[in-house]
Amino acid sequence: MSIDNEPPNEQEVNENPKSAASPEEQADPGDEVVVEAEPVENASEANEGGDETEPNRVELEAALKAAIAERDAMKDQALRFRAELDNYRKRTAREIERIRKSAAEGVVRDLLPVLDHLELALQHSVDSAEGLAEGVSMVAKQFIEVLSRHGIKPIEALGAPFDPNVHEAVMQRDDPNAPEHTVIAEFQKGYLLGGQVLRPSKVVVSVGGPERSVGEETKNGNQQDESVSEAPDANP
Repeated sequence: MSIDNEPPNEQEVNENPKSAASPEEQADPGDEVVVEAEPVENASEANEGGDETEPNRVELEAALKAAIAERDAMKDQALRFRAELDNYRKRTAREIERIRKSAAEGVVRDLLPVLDHLELALQHSVDSAEGLAEGVSMVAKQFIEVLSRHGIKPIEALGAPFDPNVHEAVMQRDDPNAPEHTVIAEFQKGYLLGGQVLRPSKVVVSVGGPERSVGEETKNGNQQDESVSEAPDANP
């Protein structure tokens, strides 16, 4: 028995076009085409993106609340520090004023005996001029002692080389016997307070004399520097 493998007749293909078309093409246009979707392995994976959005929003809201609370705490702390600083400034100002008044009170208390002795000297001056001179001398000595107790020390000027740091030259005088630029007279005594110049000495400076030796200038300069830099002890 033989089977003929002859190709289909072209006329038969044209007569039955549906037989050569794909199943989708063969479907009737009025029929609904159902396409099967691939099965989802894990249903939770489909909602994974949506589930992550909610925790992120909650975390951001919590971080925002924490930041606001921290800001409020820092603001409150800054206000407290500012108030404490203002109080510190006021306390410091009151303390400085109290110290100033206390210092002035101590000086005045020490000067009262000097005034008492001066009044006594004036009373005795009626009887004798010699008593007046003696009384004034005692008052001057006592006054210097009071100044020394409060850290005030006189500046040594006579015979010392002129030092613009502690001396104020009011005039110059020719003196061939005194070395050049030596203090030969003092118009007004100067004083140091705590090693600092309270008032310079007003002096007369020599000119026209021999030049001072280098060794003598260095020695006198060192002594003067020590007198300026040294802070005298003030007795309470």
